[in-house]
Amino acid sequence: MSPMTPALISYWQRLPAESPAIRGINLAALRDDVRAGYRPPDVLVTTILADNDDEIVHAATCAYVEGYTSSPAAHRAAAIDTAVEWVRRGLALNRGAVFAVLLGTGDIDVHERIAAQRLSLSAEEVAVVCRQLPPAPAKSIVAFLREWAELVEGSSDPTLSRHYELVASVLGRRAPVTTQPEAA
Repeated sequence: MSPMTPALISYWQRLPAESPAIRGINLAALRDDVRAGYRPPDVLVTTILADNDDEIVHAATCAYVEGYTSSPAAHRAAAIDTAVEWVRRGLALNRGAVFAVLLGTGDIDVHERIAAQRLSLSAEEVAVVCRQLPPAPAKSIVAFLREWAELVEGSSDPTLSRHYELVASVLGRRAPVTTQPEAA
């Protein structure tokens, strides 16, 4: 059994009893400790993997990656590698929020690494990505989204068609992003 397993189980047991507001307060305390250097960024991993709330997972993942910005470049690269693996392997309950952080870095090298993962996301996860993007995305993010829209445009697959609608809406070609159930 992984040493992470008991922490995840404990978090999942508390999840139904703790509101997102309480979990957000707990996360804020953890983030403050990480930013102050009192605790390592790894204390955020349980929240990132076990929570399902878009805002909480997004904030925890941002803090995790940012927690390594003052460290040697190799540490930040390892944090990015880890987050990419959480998406690729489906380890985070909210892969969309983790993907949004990776996309939100604006780093072309990171974008190249997550490009293959975009088609593995569900329509609901893509909706999360679209909602979590910065209000004025960097040019590299817009370029990534354009490539994504071009990739799935005209697809007969209902999930990929929904990807197109969601991504195109962010690019200003469609109505605002909403979450709709995936077609079966």
